[in-house]
Amino acid sequence: MTRDEPGRIRGDEAESLSVQVAGGKGEPEKLYVLTRPRAGTVEVREFRFGEHQGEPRVYAASSASLLDDFKRAHAQRRRLSEDMHRIERWLRG
Repeated sequence: MTRDEPGRIRGDEAESLSVQVAGGKGEPEKLYVLTRPRAGTVEVREFRFGEHQGEPRVYAASSASLLDDFKRAHAQRRRLSEDMHRIERWLRG
């Protein structure tokens, strides 16, 4: 991923963003595959790893609630596979 112009990262035109979040305090490691927000709603496919592994959960969530979840994981110093600023830009549209 490279910068073409200030404030724009090439690759942001993709239709989905995958974010892996390290587990913490009894929570499994998770992979979220997020669609672009539409009217503040994001379609999510959530994969869990470890003993909680199974079929992916598929659901819709608000951009705001997902952003809060990622910010909480970041504040807990859990590893995120994407930069927090990119996640914010993605979820804010």
